[in-house]
Amino acid sequence: MRPTRSSSTTRTAKVSVAAGLAASLFALAGCSSSTTASSGGALKGNVRILANITPVLTKAYYQGLVAPFVKSHPGVTVTIESPSGTDVQSTLQQELVSGSAPDIVASNLDLVVAPQMTDFPDAAWVTSTPLSDSNKVDGKIWQVATGEQNQSLVYYNETAFQKAGISTPPKSLADFTADLGKLQAAGYVGLQTAGEWVTGAQFSMMANPALLGGDPNWYTERNAKKVAFAGSAYDTYLKAYAGWIASGAVPKNSVGEKYQDSIDNFLAGKSGMYIMGNWLNASVDSAKNLPFKVGVFPTPTVDGSVPKQMSGQAQPYSILKSSKHQALDLALVQYLVSDKTAVTTSLKSEGNFRAGYSYPGTALDAAVGSIVNSTPGSVNGTAGPGVNAGFGNELNTVVQSLYTGQSADQAAAKLDAWWDANAGQ
Repeated sequence: MRPTRSSSTTRTAKVSVAAGLAASLFALAGCSSSTTASSGGALKGNVRILANITPVLTKAYYQGLVAPFVKSHPGVTVTIESPSGTDVQSTLQQELVSGSAPDIVASNLDLVVAPQMTDFPDAAWVTSTPLSDSNKVDGKIWQVATGEQNQSLVYYNETAFQKAGISTPPKSLADFTADLGKLQAAGYVGLQTAGEWVTGAQFSMMANPALLGGDPNWYTERNAKKVAFAGSAYDTYLKAYAGWIASGAVPKNSVGEKYQDSIDNFLAGKSGMYIMGNWLNASVDSAKNLPFKVGVFPTPTVDGSVPKQMSGQAQPYSILKSSKHQALDLALVQYLVSDKTAVTTSLKSEGNFRAGYSYPGTALDAAVGSIVNSTPGSVNGTAGPGVNAGFGNELNTVVQSLYTGQSADQAAAKLDAWWDANAGQ
């Protein structure tokens, strides 16, 4: 019998690694195609969805997801749009400036864009969505999600571990570093990473449980200048990361690779470990003739204790205030986050969780579920209350600077300088 993923294991938190929008753009909301209603009150019109397109969440995926809704609403069409910039956030910025904003955004967004989004009603279908309270603004929900992701995970090549003489997955940061060296000596890339958004995201998945695990209000305290990145858990992990680059366990040209490259390299058996969220399960499970078995374990902690998981909303939706057909937008989003078939399809696509839902899963799904069951809790990430807009993007830039010779101390100082310059934004 195949293992079943049960979403009774959900935790609470919110994370985004996308960059924020400038406040000056908020007044530049664009126009959308209008919606008309027939005499019978039926909704009609074209809905433009700017979607987070990934190797798993393709245009075809979204088109299939909305197809039943479109079929049951004659006169309704849905256009799925890919980001034209580096990500959804930057594309939304461009479209707000040009006056061509979409109707719905299917992606995690920074809190800074909340004023541009329609507040969702205080209805059961809204408040029952995963982590609906995690990123409220002024008590209002502006983003609803289909499921929940867990992100502080390390996927590993079991064959590589055997050849490197590693009998059990590392728990402490010191053991993790030692195992990177063993993998390198065995002919593997120790830690698979990439450029684009991946570098900073992997760092936050690993370091945030340490930074926020014992002090969930750390960011708020940073705003009050009671703490600093220098000397914090971030400093510890930056020093470790810089050491991995210096030793060659993480190749210096890694930032030149794209996200898909990093997946392909790991699945080709070229690397020993790969830090990524549970959405990687879908890529692993769909791989043909995989030359090794993939295992998974929690990201390492400094002392080897069981870490909290950094987790966040999965496949969320927001509605632009500028949209000319709010009723249709709302009906479509309600369908996507509350229809049983649509929700189950969404959860299965990336191996996500949601209370009250279960579906047939793989051994890797079960392994992630076991990690979630045993974690002592969860943490927020690079977005959420107390986090300055754009921090995820800055963290990504700073971590990538380690590849070009900046020291860990300089990187931590740069984060502190950026935070002080952007306080309150």
